[in-house]
Amino acid sequence: MSALNCEDMLMAKMAAADGEVTEFSKEANLHFEQCEKCQNEFEQMQNLDQLFIRQERLEHNADLWPLIENRIDDAQGKRIGWLPFAIVAVLLVGYKLFEMLPERDPGLTFKLVPLAIVVILFVLIRENPFRVNSEFMFER
Repeated sequence: MSALNCEDMLMAKMAAADGEVTEFSKEANLHFEQCEKCQNEFEQMQNLDQLFIRQERLEHNADLWPLIENRIDDAQGKRIGWLPFAIVAVLLVGYKLFEMLPERDPGLTFKLVPLAIVVILFVLIRENPFRVNSEFMFER
């Protein structure tokens, strides 16, 4: 028996073991009755298959929803309305209109007003725009 023939017959036998019908199924049975090498190989494959079937995966049943729900509730409790942003928008538009008045040179101090308005906004909403969020960790 050639190695290629043995390989073909072994593939046909494995397909038959999986429930598939192949053109070599009768020939494979005859071949397996005569070839001890293929019998041993197929037996090893069946043993390996049984080993895989017996394996169980570890399941982690951690319920993460309470932690996520608490974070959502906390975030909604700290929710900032639209009012501070509307006030800042009105102040910035007023500043721009004042700056556009003809023959006015407000000076350097007045040019820092938009920066001051934005700083006041972040102080009012108690948020640091440059903070890196490193608090995202699951609790155990």
